[in-house]
Amino acid sequence: MEDIQALLQAAFADELSEHLAGMRAALAAQEAGQPVDLREFFRRAHSLKGAARAVEQPETERLAHALETLLEAIARGDRALDAETVPQLRVQIDAIEDAAGAAVSGGYDDIDALPEAVVRESGGDDMLRVSARAVEALTRSLHGVLAEVQGRAAVTEGLVGIAAELEAVAAMLVRGDADGAARQVTRTQAAAGRMRRAQGRADWAMDRAVAALEADSERVLMVPAQMLFDGYDRMLREVAQSQGKSASLHIEGSETAADRRVLQMLRDPMLHMLRNAVGHGIETAERRRAAGKPERGSVTATVQAARGQLILSLTDNGAGLDDAAIERRARAAGLIAAGSATPPLPVLRAMVFEQGFSTAAAVDEVSGRGVGLSVVADAARRLQGSVTIAPADGGGTVVTLAVPLSMSRQTMLLVECAGATYAVPVAAVRRVMALDPGAVTRGEDGQVAVIDGAAVPLVALSAVLGTGGAAGQGALSVLWMRSGIALTVDALLAVRSLVVGDPGAIAVDLPWVAGTVLLDDGAVALVLGADVIAARALGSARGVAVVAEQPAAARRLTVLVVDDSITTRTLERGILEAAGYAVRLAVDGLAGLERLRAEAGEIDLVVADVEMPRMDGFGLLTAVRNDPALRGIPVVMMTSRNSPDDIERGLDLGANAYVTKQDFEQGKLLSIIGQLI
Repeated sequence: MEDIQALLQAAFADELSEHLAGMRAALAAQEAGQPVDLREFFRRAHSLKGAARAVEQPETERLAHALETLLEAIARGDRALDAETVPQLRVQIDAIEDAAGAAVSGGYDDIDALPEAVVRESGGDDMLRVSARAVEALTRSLHGVLAEVQGRAAVTEGLVGIAAELEAVAAMLVRGDADGAARQVTRTQAAAGRMRRAQGRADWAMDRAVAALEADSERVLMVPAQMLFDGYDRMLREVAQSQGKSASLHIEGSETAADRRVLQMLRDPMLHMLRNAVGHGIETAERRRAAGKPERGSVTATVQAARGQLILSLTDNGAGLDDAAIERRARAAGLIAAGSATPPLPVLRAMVFEQGFSTAAAVDEVSGRGVGLSVVADAARRLQGSVTIAPADGGGTVVTLAVPLSMSRQTMLLVECAGATYAVPVAAVRRVMALDPGAVTRGEDGQVAVIDGAAVPLVALSAVLGTGGAAGQGALSVLWMRSGIALTVDALLAVRSLVVGDPGAIAVDLPWVAGTVLLDDGAVALVLGADVIAARALGSARGVAVVAEQPAAARRLTVLVVDDSITTRTLERGILEAAGYAVRLAVDGLAGLERLRAEAGEIDLVVADVEMPRMDGFGLLTAVRNDPALRGIPVVMMTSRNSPDDIERGLDLGANAYVTKQDFEQGKLLSIIGQLI
């Protein structure tokens, strides 16, 4: 009898959690301006009252009855579901939770005290409620597989018949009945064709049946994401009150289904995310009033499933990120080297996930020890997921956690590297692309790829894994990872939804292996752990060139042409560019002097006309020779006046050569310039 009562209490605890979560979600919806189904609210209270009576919890039954009474008053119109009534409902729901929890735990302090039959039946923490619909679907799928297995008996019988016909052919040939043997062979060939088609249909049907069985099997382990938040609505309100604040939790997408094991692993990180939102985000009522905000802060949890991932965003409408405080704390902790520039904002903000990092001024019960967000980051890594933090639209902060929907089956990108196939979790990849080697440049620590205008560290996966491989020359197959690095692979093979197994003894000495998958051909491929790969990629692997580096090309020599005639400038520019020179232009001596001073280190020679407005060629030549930064630049004077006095004056002022336009020809100008530079 004691065992039965304990089982009833365990079942009641599960039902209690479901009803409390539903009622709290209804109150949150009401505060968000959404309609509340009072009949559903009342049904939950009534069901709890009946369940409490069944497990002999009179105090819980009494409190549930009181909740029913208040809901009846609201339904009759005697009370309004307003800002005064909602807190009363919350108090009553909290009281039911306290009373029921005390009754359930009163008899057994821990799982070791439970009767053996209860532990054996429930499996301890692994107890799982499964909907009848999911079990029915799984049963149908199993029957489908069994039917296909039994259907293959017909194929077996057909093969036996073909074997008998072939034996008959052999007997005919022994007797010398060639015509009969030929007719029998024709009939046997037709039977074999029918059998081949039947086999194909049977294989196709079996594949579909097995796929349905796999899907329904996994669906049994899928539960609503609401379990992530059970009890946390109240916890958040109490944490806020302890700090002199007021906050409420709103949940969107709680019906999204995910692997129960994934959700269990996220319960603790979710607790820390909520406490962090209150401790670091939500302000006190006074500060919120001063900022023109409602006194009560809000934390909104949004859950959705997309591309095989569970995406969980937690947004608060608090003060937002203090990037300056994050940088000060990061420098004090040595995460940013002394004297170095401020890192990009995404990199800076990611430092809040480091162990021991906190911007709190003092340690209290909620924040200050730098543990909370590091727990979130650790959970993301263990689940082959990612976590980011950023300012929220409209103010506040949003923390986004993306992890696989299932612990067992994940969407994998299969890649080839050094002749082997590896699996990379799609959730860890931001984008795959073909990269032109021309987009690869040299950075401080190694080669970088220019992607969307940003310099991304580029590393060969073969260098990370230590499998060798030479630097390539052609287009690169690149995985731009969410960790911020770009990995090159030999080939991108396929995307598959695969069951991930334990690496076990296969990769006991390989820390970068996160699991194994079975490929279509029966081969086993190693699953790469994205976080370990990123850490190794930014280590010694950065020194291995991905693209063979070419010697730097010689700089093109640059000539400045200064002439007020557009025809002359165009002619000289064409001649010089055809000879391989870079050309700069100026319309008179003053413009030429300004350009020389702005680009002194880039201009190798000047070709200047003598007669120009504002400043003639002689004035330009005098200014160049009197400027220490310019005096070494060769100057060729070009003029239409063939006066010996002008030529002598130009040479006296420091011209390196003098060419008259009457004697000008392409070869002569290029010859002079070639001798001077």
